[in-house]
Amino acid sequence: MILIRTTLLAGALVYGLIFIVELIRGHILCQAILGVIMVLVLAALPFTRDEHLLHEGEMVAVWTCILLFGLYAILKSGGLV
Repeated sequence: MILIRTTLLAGALVYGLIFIVELIRGHILCQAILGVIMVLVLAALPFTRDEHLLHEGEMVAVWTCILLFGLYAILKSGGLV
């Protein structure tokens, strides 16, 4: 579990830095702020002591990824992306 937490924190740090660079440049202000918040919440999830909260957070993250991938496929097939 320690390696998973370390890897997740490293990934969150990289994505957080990318969002902060975008925030500083002003390209995507709202998306950068939302991205930083989401990355912080997801990176903090494994550090919870409540197993039920951890399971719910994991399920929300998994289903969000699945649904966003499906949305991307629909938009891609429609020629919008």
